[in-house]
Amino acid sequence: MLDEALRLEDVYLSTNELSGTLFSVPSAVNYFENIKASESNEDLSLITGANLTLKLGETICIGGPSGKGKSAILRMIAGLARPLKGHIYYFGEYIPAERLTALEVAKRKVGYVLQNAALISNLRVVDNIALPLRYHKMGTDSEIIKKVNMAMDLMRVRNFANMFPHQLSVGMQKRVAIARSWAMDPKLLLMDEPTAGLDNYNRRNLLPLIDNMRTMFKTSIIIVTHDLTIAKELDCNLVFLHEKKLTQPHPFDYWLRSDSEISKDQFRDLQGISPESIPQENTPSI
Repeated sequence: MLDEALRLEDVYLSTNELSGTLFSVPSAVNYFENIKASESNEDLSLITGANLTLKLGETICIGGPSGKGKSAILRMIAGLARPLKGHIYYFGEYIPAERLTALEVAKRKVGYVLQNAALISNLRVVDNIALPLRYHKMGTDSEIIKKVNMAMDLMRVRNFANMFPHQLSVGMQKRVAIARSWAMDPKLLLMDEPTAGLDNYNRRNLLPLIDNMRTMFKTSIIIVTHDLTIAKELDCNLVFLHEKKLTQPHPFDYWLRSDSEISKDQFRDLQGISPESIPQENTPSI
């Protein structure tokens, strides 16, 4: 569909499929062996029939218990793991599992921001951001510099351009990682726990910058997070990975008021608190 950024249809994923690297292409033999292994050992399955639709310019958060496969979903969407079954559509285009690699997905302008930022330690901020642009030869030197400067301005890290990662706070490292991904002009951005490890000050500063990507550039965003109030502050829908499937998407307030098993578990500390008393960020554009 032309108004869709991503669609997952009845997707299954096994732990066997999580060992891929950025450039690895598992052989057909291993691929079908993994299918057999998954069928014979139910404990290997992480996802059993997940469905999700993300509209163009939409942000959605994925929550759920630790260690159940939330980050694995991002890895699969990014082409770092292959589904055992099901279909994944990127902007209306289906990529068969045998062709689902990180490079194929990247061609569709899908960016992936890891939880630990994954910056190159011996490169300055400006060179970290420029690295993938130079590697993929995405423009002349002057065009790359312009893209890097725009990305640094978007994430407000221009003043740190000549610093090394170890000189930055965790919050600033995450901003640089997002800037590096945004410089590649992603139409779909995958973010794994962007607020993990941040204090309240850095968290409050980061969320409006993320929202600017949606409001200014119509970037579609998927955020895996334990920080469920992000969904309220970004005014986006929240889905949960529950019993190896993804729930239907609903706003934060729906889940807060729900008496479902998911809400009782995930919103235990917030149940009984009125939605109006939960802070909601003002997220003005730059």
